[in-house]
Amino acid sequence: MMAEKKLWSFAVTIYQRDGVAPACLDLQEQCQIDVPLMLCAVFACLEGKDISDADLTQLHNLASPWQGDIVQSLRRIRTQLKTGPHPAPNAVTEDLRNKIKAAELTAEKIQLEMMQAWANRLAAIDIVDDLPALPAIIDIITRIVAASSKAKITQIQHDHIRLIADAACQIKDHKTEIIQP
Repeated sequence: MMAEKKLWSFAVTIYQRDGVAPACLDLQEQCQIDVPLMLCAVFACLEGKDISDADLTQLHNLASPWQGDIVQSLRRIRTQLKTGPHPAPNAVTEDLRNKIKAAELTAEKIQLEMMQAWANRLAAIDIVDDLPALPAIIDIITRIVAASSKAKITQIQHDHIRLIADAACQIKDHKTEIIQP
């Protein structure tokens, strides 16, 4: 698989795991996290990369213009079409909403491809047993959520973080399950 597609394949694979999509969406809505950014950091951790807070800031600075101006704009329009304005919602506007949803997904793919280059440049660390410890993955997700959230992380959000981290470790253990583009 081409190196620039590995992050996208990982993101698609983990997002399809039981409970991961709702957990990511809840963290996105409740904590204002950038899901592609979080998945990039998890992927980099699984690839044995050392990710400092400065690295996370650099990743945020790289991704936030595209995420804010393009991805979130498409998401706002798609979400708004669920309830209005008139003539939405109806069959015609639902078709438009689905096209915007596809465009939003394409925009997230572009963001992930941009972040893949960032992940490739990170320094590698020595990993015991060829797998970062689950606590390291939980830590990276928790740091991202804490940096994005305006409130204390709730128990439900900690549960989401754990679920996503568990799914990531399972994917790393079963590399053949990663979806090929």
